[in-house]
Parts: sequence; C-alpha cells; structure tokens
Amino acid sequence: MPYMHKLIKLFFILLVIMVVSGHDAHGQNRRLERAERAFELQQYHEAIDLYRRVLDRLDRSEREKTAELTFKLALCYSYTNNHRMAESWFRRAIRIDYPDPVAYLYMAQAKMYNEKYEEARETFKTYMEKVPDDWRGPRGLASIELAMELRERYEDYDVEPVRLFNSPADDMTPAYGDHRGTTLIFASSRDDALGRDEDPWTGNKHSSFFITHADRAGNWDRPSLLDEGPINTEYNEGAPSVNATATEMFFTRCTRAEDVSMGCRIFRASRDGANWTNPQEVPLTEDSLVTVGHPAISPDELDLYFVSNMPGSIGERDIWVVSRSTPNDAFGSPENLGEVINTKGNEMFPYVHEDGSLYFSSDGHPGMGGLDIFRTTYRGGEWSEPENLGPPFNSAADDFGIVYKPGREEGFFSSNRGRRGIYDIYSFYQAPVEFRISGTVIDDSTQTAVANANVQLVGSDGSLVQQETESDGTFLFDETLVRENTDYEILVNKTGYFSARTNETTRGLERSHEFELEMGIAPIPVTAIELPEILYEFDSWELQTQFKDSLNGLVQTLEDNPHIVIELASHTDSRGTHEYNDTLSLRRAEAVVDYLVEQGIENERIEAAGYGKRAPRVLERDMERNGYLFEEGTELTEEFIESLESEEMQEIAHQMNRRTEFRVLREDYEPPPEEETEGAEEVTPMEETERSEDLREEDMHGRDDQQERDDLSAGDISEGNR
Repeated sequence: MPYMHKLIKLFFILLVIMVVSGHDAHGQNRRLERAERAFELQQYHEAIDLYRRVLDRLDRSEREKTAELTFKLALCYSYTNNHRMAESWFRRAIRIDYPDPVAYLYMAQAKMYNEKYEEARETFKTYMEKVPDDWRGPRGLASIELAMELRERYEDYDVEPVRLFNSPADDMTPAYGDHRGTTLIFASSRDDALGRDEDPWTGNKHSSFFITHADRAGNWDRPSLLDEGPINTEYNEGAPSVNATATEMFFTRCTRAEDVSMGCRIFRASRDGANWTNPQEVPLTEDSLVTVGHPAISPDELDLYFVSNMPGSIGERDIWVVSRSTPNDAFGSPENLGEVINTKGNEMFPYVHEDGSLYFSSDGHPGMGGLDIFRTTYRGGEWSEPENLGPPFNSAADDFGIVYKPGREEGFFSSNRGRRGIYDIYSFYQAPVEFRISGTVIDDSTQTAVANANVQLVGSDGSLVQQETESDGTFLFDETLVRENTDYEILVNKTGYFSARTNETTRGLERSHEFELEMGIAPIPVTAIELPEILYEFDSWELQTQFKDSLNGLVQTLEDNPHIVIELASHTDSRGTHEYNDTLSLRRAEAVVDYLVEQGIENERIEAAGYGKRAPRVLERDMERNGYLFEEGTELTEEFIESLESEEMQEIAHQMNRRTEFRVLREDYEPPPEEETEGAEEVTPMEETERSEDLREEDMHGRDDQQERDDLSAGDISEGNR
C-alpha cells in the first residue's frame, strides 16, 4: 500500500512538470512571435525587451536560433541608436557563428559610432575579405581615413547643446520661423508633446512642434507647443521648413493605424494672422508604399527639395526636387538630384542656404561615423562634389538638420553625440579669429620653473607689453594683446641668467591658435664659457673671415643681454715663452673685441685679456677627438701633454688648449642714452680732413711700437702657437 502511494505521488509530480513545461514552452513561443512581429513592424523598442527575454530562456543547444535572435537584437539596438550595446551584441552573434558576414559590417559601423576607428578598420577589412563586391566595405575604410584626417582640421566654430531647448527626450530639426531669425520651430517628443501614444520604434512619445522666440538681446524664451491643432496632431510631426516671408510652412507628418505605419507625407500650411491654416498634403506621389519627407523650400520659393524612396532612387533614401514657375503655381514632377549627391546609402535632411548652396546629411558619402552634414553648390548646370563639413559640425554620431540664421554665420543643427540614443539641438557660431601666446620659463640646468622672470612681447606693429612669470614659471599674452598679421619676438630676462628669445607670427593664419612655448634660460656661470673654435694663421692675430660667423652667437648674446659686461680671453698652447704667448693671446683677444665692436657692441662692455699659456684647460666633460678620449677633470698641462703616447695625441691636446672664452664680469651696465642730432657740433670738410690725417699718424706710430715689440720676441715663436 505504501508503494502505491509513492507511485501516485510520483505521477502527480510528473504531471505538474509536464503542464508547467508545456505552459512555459507555449509562453516562450508566444513571446518569440511577438518579438518577430514587433521587429517586422519596426517596433524596435518593444522588440528589444522581447528578444532579450526569449534569449534568456532559449536552450543553448539551439545555437543556430540563438545566433539569429542575437543578430536581430543587435539590429534593434543599432536602429534605436544604442551603438555601444549594438557593438556588443553583433560581437556575440559573430562569436556563435551567425552565418551572414553582414554582421561584421554592422559591427564595424557600430565601432565607428563608438569612435573605435582602428578596430573598425580591421573589422571592415574582414568584411571586405568575405564580401569583396559590397560597396559598403570600401566606403567604410574611406570613412575611417577621412575621419582621422578631419579630426585634425577643426573649424573655428563654437558648438554647444542648447540646454533651454533640449529635454530628456528627442529634440531635433530646428527651422527659423521668420526672416530675422528671431523665431525657431523644432520637433520634440518631450512630455508636453500633443500625442498620447508612444512611437514603437523609439519608445518615446510622438513628436510635436514647439516654438521659441528671441528678444532684442538674443535671449530665447522657454519653448512651448506651436499649437494644439491643426499643425500638431497625435502623429509624428517633424522637419519643418518655413519660406522667406514666413507665410508658408512645409513639414513631415508620419501617420499610423493599428500597429501599422501608414508612411510619411509632406504637408503645407499657410499663415492666417497669428495662426496656421489646416495643412494640406503636397502631392508628390500616389504610391502608398512610398515615403516622402524632410521638405526644404528654396529662398525664392520655386524649388522644394525632399527625401524619398520612390522608384528611380539610387539608394535607400534619395534627395529629390520639384519646381514651379511662381510661388503660386503647383509643383511639377519630382527629379532625382543625381549620383553626385545621392549614393547607395541614405541622403536626408536637405536645407537650402540663402546663398543657394544645398546642405544635407548622408551615411553614403565617406564620413565620421553616422550621418554627416555635407555642402554642395549648383554651378554650370551641375552640383559640385559634396564637401564634408568636418568637426565641430560632424562627429562619430548622427549629425543633421542644419539651419543658418539669415545673414549670419550661426545657427543650429541636430545631433545625438552628447547623450546615448538621444537627439539634441546644438547651436553654432563662427568664433572670431583669436591668438594667444602662452608658455613656461624653465632653468636650463635644473629643468625647474623660473618665477618672476620678465617676459617681453615685441610686435612688428610697434607694440610692446611685458609681464613677470608666475610662481610656476608660466606666462600668458591673451587675445587682447596678440593681433592678426603680426610678427612677434618673445624675450625672457632675469638677473643671474642669460636672456632667451624666440619668434612667432600670426601672418597668414586664418584660424584661432594658441602658441604654447617652453623657454629655457641658462644661469650665468662663474667659470668661463668657451667660444666656437677660432684658428689663426701662423704668428698672426688677425681674425680670419671664415671664423667671424662663429662669433655671431656671442654678438646675439650681448644684444639679448644689454646689461652684462664680459671679459674676452684668449689662450695659447704651452709651447713658447710666457712673454710671447701673453702678447699673442692678448692681441687675438683684442681682434675678437674689435669685431664685436664693429657689430655694434659697446666697447665698454668688453674687456680683452690674454692669458697665454698660464691657464691650461681643465676638461668639464669627456671629450673625444679623432678617436682619442680625454676624460672629464683632466688638466692639459705641459707635463700631461708630454706624457701622451703619440705626437698626434699631443698635437690634439695642444689644439684643445688654444681657445677663446668669455665670462660675465657684472650685470650692471647701463647703455648710454641715444645722442640727439639737434645742436650737434658741425664739422667742416677741412676739419674732417685734418682729423683723419691726425688719426692716420697716430696709427702709424702705434704700428711702429708694435713692430718693435714683435721683433724682440720673434725668436721665441713656435709653430704650435697657431
């Protein structure tokens, strides 16, 4: 008997399991049917939730079905602009062997939206290997190259989201409502939108038109509903275009029946005082399966551009135009704008600028990610090659619906770059061309910041401004001080340091720019500073022409540091007597001084000194000459040189001892004031001649005395003192 009870209990348990399992399987099938139905009806927001619930309960052994539903879920995320999730789910579909290689294409496109350009490049290449004949693969690679290039060519426009206009829902397709640009109409699916139903594609409310006005100061008021009929209805309204006289408005209306999209059509409403008349459909097609929308009326009101997938289209959606002879006539037959503008992808949201150029958005032309804004002009009966506006108008996201304020380089456009899946309205205006020069002054020896250094900005226009560096060594000359088409010299001075200078120019620059500098200044050392090598003829102190250029650096240093006084010293090698070498080195030092004075350096700032062979060189660093190494700290005395193993090495050491140096004696020199020419002593030609003869006579006596001194020491001259 107990055994029978156990059998009965087991039977009931199995029966419950079978009923529950059957019910669960039935529910899973119903859920899948609803998901597939929502996907077919483009109800992607609802389909996402249904597909995820189906996948959570799907048996992992059903690999083929899992891959298919995973791919469709990824498409739903892509269509609702959640490209981060789309990329993730396309990757999953590929990982579980979704058979159609188009998954690689869509994953590459999602990576572009997510600004993963290098990863997208490799995924596009994989897709091209699998499907070499699809135009979308090469177009994707071209888009990546263009995007990388455009990111380096940022236009001088300030772009920012308009917080007053934007809501937590979609806000897009702005259009000016009057010729002064003081009224703006745009579409929004915010809570205040008129319709009560949600758009099954996005999950947002159906969009309505909102309006805002600017006061004389350019401040916009808070947007409000354009009306509660006849323009706004329970359906989606969008993409308005108002004519130049603000008497007509064209817009798109997309209607729906029970779970069925009825497509989109273009409507026209006329102004009746402060109100709009009942909109009438603009007859552009009789095919109920064709969608038309995104109207753009030309400034002369004779051409109406629009978007459609009607027969004759080149791609998925093309830009078309209908024309009329006068604003009161009916429009003629639609004409496709042709392959220069339309591609195999989508061309949408046309806008006609007051100068006649056409702006539109496209995902078929190479771009930065999603929809990019392009510009083209009509010349000689044909459209020019569309130009990608680049940043800051375009981004890796969708950018579209641009409109310019009449007579100004400013306006608005739509983008979902800022918040995932949400479209916002962005303002733009052309920023003035401005320049700044900023930088940091550092100590060359310690690489630390130098505070309280004097920085001068000297302009070719005669301007001169100066400031001291901050505690962190920084300085800034802002846009009020740096002008266009001007050359600038930047000078840095500080007591105890050599001055530094650099040059910048704003000539030829058409975009704003900040020059960022790092200027190192060298501490004035206590020890002497060796000048570039200067060689002399045997038994000569005449400065040869080819070595004069090596002194120009010292000339520049003295010009940059007008308050320093230096000692200019010359040294010989150890061969010969002290008397001879002292004389020869002094004359060589004086020859250098004479050259510096010829270059405009005041004679009082330079003291010549000849040390002969009395100060052998002490090496401050390892030095290699002709393959021979001389170590840091070595003193090149006569004893050391004689101890070297070869005559060649000894000659090199002698040559290293022959040098010209300078060291700073003090920093308190005050340049004499410029002499005034008014009241100067007049000199007659006769007096000038007499003075010249006196000077020549003094010079001759000086040369005779010098010759006598040279003769006395001629016997001590050695060939090493060259």
